Amino acid sequence: MSELVQRIRSEVDALTRNVEFRNLLRQEETWLQQAQRTVTEVRHWRDREAYRFWPGVARRWMLALAFALLAVWSAGAGYAWVTNPWVKELPELRARLEKLDFIEQRAATLTPAEQRQLDALMKWPMSLASRDNPIRRSRQ
Repeated sequence: MSELVQRIRSEVDALTRNVEFRNLLRQEETWLQQAQRTVTEVRHWRDREAYRFWPGVARRWMLALAFALLAVWSAGAGYAWVTNPWVKELPELRARLEKLDFIEQRAATLTPAEQRQLDALMKWPMSLASRDNPIRRSRQ
């Protein structure tokens, strides 16, 4: 056993004295140090990237939200501006419609004597005053 240990020790000593082997070990150590620096640098970059990622995403979404709100507001304002005259006109049109409904109902219930009196007062054009007029026929 001691002979085996002695032989291993002599081989190890021979390897440690070998210049090429020492250079190879130094190169490997240098490579490992460079790899460690690279990994550390990449981790640092990833941390910075993760730190900067969410504010950029939040800014983009806030910009999209602002655009959507502005578009909805402008569409609503445009709709209100376009329909505003019609809203003002509706009560007047409803009143006129009620008057026309009343006149139509009254004209439908005219007696023949009242109809002749109305024709005399209104002085209809000949096409409306004739007996073949479908409007006049529907009233009778």
